[in-house]
Amino acid sequence: MMSVLSLLIACGPSSDDIANNLSSSNPVVREDTSKIARNFGSPAVEAALIEALQDPSQKVRSNSLESLIELETVAAVPAIMAMLEVESDRDVEKLAVDALGRLKDPQAVPTLIAYIETCRDDATRSIPLNAIWALGYIGDGLALELLSGLREDPDIYVSWNADQALKSLRP
Repeated sequence: MMSVLSLLIACGPSSDDIANNLSSSNPVVREDTSKIARNFGSPAVEAALIEALQDPSQKVRSNSLESLIELETVAAVPAIMAMLEVESDRDVEKLAVDALGRLKDPQAVPTLIAYIETCRDDATRSIPLNAIWALGYIGDGLALELLSGLREDPDIYVSWNADQALKSLRP
């Protein structure tokens, strides 16, 4: 006899349903689907989530990033790097930086360095502490020069975070 749990699982959406719903014309369906997609780790869902990083809805982009982090989709790193260069929403931008750090792919290091330098050169922005953390979490020596320079920053939060990140770099 089939258990109730088995029956409920069998009645849920398939990975193909999730992938298809991520491109729905209904923004609410895309928002909801991008949130629950983290429970459906399949190549089709991951590809649809990567595509959803370009969605016009801030919520869909944000949910898609969170799902890609949960699914540990390292294949999304190039799309997230490209997204970071054009993203206009600061909350989604912050989440993209967090995603690059949590996915720990060294190919993201040059993009994160450029992002920090862009923020540092913009008088209206502060140096993003989460980007410093991401560089340390990835642990790639390519960030050594930037992080060493940030240790001398007058902002004590920047200098402390740079010091902590430096402790994580590979020799």
